[in-house]
Amino acid sequence: MLTQFRYYGMALFLIPLILGSAVWALYAYGTQQKLPAGVTISGWNVSGMAYSQFQKQLQEKLQRLNLQQVKLRSSVKEVESRQLTFGKLGMVIHDKELNAALEPLFQGSIMERLKYRWNMRNARLELSITFDNDQLAKAVQQNWQQLYAKKPISAKRIILANDEIQYQAERSALRIDIEKLNAGLAAHVPPIGSLSESGESILMELPIYEQPPPVTLQSLKEQGIKRKIVEFTTEIAASGEGRIYNIRSTAASIQDMLLKPGEIFDFGKVIQKTTADYGYKEAPVIVGGKLVPGIGGGICQVSTTLYNAVLRSGLEVVERRNHSLPIRYVPLGQDATYASGYINFIFRNNTQQSLLIRTLATDTQMTVKLFGDIPDSISYDVQSSIVETITPPIQYVHNPALARGSTVKLMNGKPGYKVETYRYKRENGNLVQKELISTDTYSPEPTLIAVNNSSTPKKPQPTNPPAPTVIEDGIAGPIF
Repeated sequence: MLTQFRYYGMALFLIPLILGSAVWALYAYGTQQKLPAGVTISGWNVSGMAYSQFQKQLQEKLQRLNLQQVKLRSSVKEVESRQLTFGKLGMVIHDKELNAALEPLFQGSIMERLKYRWNMRNARLELSITFDNDQLAKAVQQNWQQLYAKKPISAKRIILANDEIQYQAERSALRIDIEKLNAGLAAHVPPIGSLSESGESILMELPIYEQPPPVTLQSLKEQGIKRKIVEFTTEIAASGEGRIYNIRSTAASIQDMLLKPGEIFDFGKVIQKTTADYGYKEAPVIVGGKLVPGIGGGICQVSTTLYNAVLRSGLEVVERRNHSLPIRYVPLGQDATYASGYINFIFRNNTQQSLLIRTLATDTQMTVKLFGDIPDSISYDVQSSIVETITPPIQYVHNPALARGSTVKLMNGKPGYKVETYRYKRENGNLVQKELISTDTYSPEPTLIAVNNSSTPKKPQPTNPPAPTVIEDGIAGPIF
């Protein structure tokens, strides 16, 4: 009985002791400041290493890695080899991710740390190292300044004074492939577990390529600009400085304009561009069938000259209207006016190749040349004819200063016209197509007669709201 009592007493003494020791052991295991057994980081064995020692050695390794020399060897004569460090090449060490993976070993409740430490035994962790593309590109341009000073030069199409077309080939420029260099550097970064302490440089081939310019000789020739298709010139009558300026500015806006197959030309957009780039000056415009002071006068000499070149190239006219007044520099029926928001001139390049527009405006002439590719055997000509002459109406105006019943002619009227314009297509000189292009009407100008047919002036009659002011051959007016 006494012996049994002794065993019970001993058990009561040992059990708390054992439990206490176990708890203490778990506590000590969970709160220790060492890394778990068997842990490696990118091949570096840190098993059981004190965390403070690990942090110190890690920073030493990262500093050594940052200063690691890389010899970038060039196999191209024009590109020099260089030796730079990983750090100067934009190396980014993602140690925050590694620290985030280790922090739960030393933070949180005892049970959380115990579980995390136990599960991390024999873990194979990796330290991620990359290179920032922007920093790498900046480093490359700084260290190969002479290389990057040579820019690619686009091919050029040169049109000589005799309208012969010549080409000047492009020039490429040598460049370092940043994407390939980035990938190569990342592949050459040694694991921190096998960093050399000798300071020996890492050798790497510099990836080099030829950067072509935006425009190549091949891309220019693929546009199909083979010859001058047509040339058309209109005479500029004695004009003020403003009108000549407006013609030249508008012509400059379409100089060397290229239309791809199927693309349209929009004169309204040309006017917007010219307004923004050059601005327009004061010159007469057409308002209500009369020439009045305005802004932009003369722009329709450009649209009209271009229209005639378009007609004689067989191109598709999408939108066009004649002036309300006859003009002097082309036959009736062959003009193209413009009025912002009301009248536009639009045509489509309906050929299989690109179309190049060239312009030349002097003080006395406006010339348009179209270059492209239509068969030499095809030609076009245009003829217009007056099919009806419209008698000018008589318009009476009351003048109480005249003797009662008397009249005075103030202004002779001008007849109007109805005009038909045809385009004739010929192949090898033989007529193959006759096409009605337009039927245009030019309104007559009334004969004005002053009359006094009453001693009492007539009361004004109610009128309809005035029609909107349409400004032809300009962008603003009238101005007085």
